[in-house]
Amino acid sequence: MTRRGMILAVLCLALPVIGLAQASSSSRSEIIRKLLAEEAAARVDMPLGGEGVQLSEHGQINESKLNKQIQKNGKAIQAGRVVRITNVEFGSKNIDIELDHGGKEKKRLSDHVQVSVGGASTPGAQSSGAPKANGSKVSLTFSSKVPSSLTFEQLKQMLVPVLDFAKKTIVSTNIESLPPEFKAAVLAKEAVIGMDQDTVLLAMGIPDRKTLEKVEGVEQEEWQYNGRGVRKTFVTFENDIVVKVTEH
Repeated sequence: MTRRGMILAVLCLALPVIGLAQASSSSRSEIIRKLLAEEAAARVDMPLGGEGVQLSEHGQINESKLNKQIQKNGKAIQAGRVVRITNVEFGSKNIDIELDHGGKEKKRLSDHVQVSVGGASTPGAQSSGAPKANGSKVSLTFSSKVPSSLTFEQLKQMLVPVLDFAKKTIVSTNIESLPPEFKAAVLAKEAVIGMDQDTVLLAMGIPDRKTLEKVEGVEQEEWQYNGRGVRKTFVTFENDIVVKVTEH
């Protein structure tokens, strides 16, 4: 084989590996985008603190560790309670699903933390201005590395032993209970100043991108929505409340 032929052979072998890495990044980004703000009912009691519920890829809950954590830190989430997924983090062999802002107080925040379709991480810890920790988390552990081809639907199915995605909160679907100005905006699929994040999700759905940063010492979270013609909509929150809506 000529030198040129050997080089071409090596490149051909490398291409599937490169494609696999790209597919993995794309898969994780799609999972994060779709899973954030998803709601489900807890099937088991969940502890306060940073440990949460340990779940294997085969659907087995570490009951011993779960009971010890509840005895030690107390119960944060009772079975049957509807919770919202507020953060998703990928490790090499695990996926951590944060519920209702987690069960551990957040003490520091990077000035610039963001998530986009091309990334594989979500907004990190929130400041002391954020709601106090009253949630928990599910740590899904794999025997080997997290599958690069894992899909959103497959992950939801793996979480079924601890989360029932068929049950939704009544508040998030009850438009009639909203103030008149918010009700009109939700029906028009628009965000307005004064809405909280749940109402914006009801009006506009899950954003295409989220960014979290400090502006003149004040922490702001910005949601970006694409697909509205050539313009993009940006919704800015402070302490979970909309303070600005802009289009570019």
